[in-house]
Amino acid sequence: MSSEATNQAAPGDPSEQLVIRDVAALKALADPLRLEILFEVLQGPTTVKAVAAALGVGATRLYHHFKILERAGLIRVAGRRMVSGIEERSYAAVATNYRPAPELTDSLVENGIIGALLQVVRAELELALMTRSSAPPGDPASPVPVLSFTALALSPADVEEVQRRLDALSREFDADQRPPGARVYHALLASYLAPQELRER
Repeated sequence: MSSEATNQAAPGDPSEQLVIRDVAALKALADPLRLEILFEVLQGPTTVKAVAAALGVGATRLYHHFKILERAGLIRVAGRRMVSGIEERSYAAVATNYRPAPELTDSLVENGIIGALLQVVRAELELALMTRSSAPPGDPASPVPVLSFTALALSPADVEEVQRRLDALSREFDADQRPPGARVYHALLASYLAPQELRER
């Protein structure tokens, strides 16, 4: 397995969570097609041809993406067999979900993590928006029930209060404590000084 992402799974047994320790592994996730490949591989060991048939795309289009995911340590070769004199590989996922290592946040700009993380969010959001749904973004039944970009006027005390409320929400709806019937949603929450404020400072 690549050193870019690590977990403690035994061979053939995907772990619950893979800790990503390199920006290259995050970038490997930052593509809607590669995310779809991962979802297919998560169903169990499978081949490029089987994934291509499931997604309705040509197999030759997928080999490059499989290599990227394998080099990033997100999938692994689970088996090999000869078919008409050609080696056919089956691939398995190494984990059921992924998260960046906490230490990567120490220098978000310098190590490229912020850019890669935003690319992953873009890819996941595009995939959700491409899902056939009669409910528009913002509707509780939509694959994207919350979509907002706004401006907040905050004093230093307000900043602390917003952070406190967000922490409380995160704890209350922690995906690791998911109750029966609940679905997991990804959320990227960030507040930052507006460009005009940065110039004034």
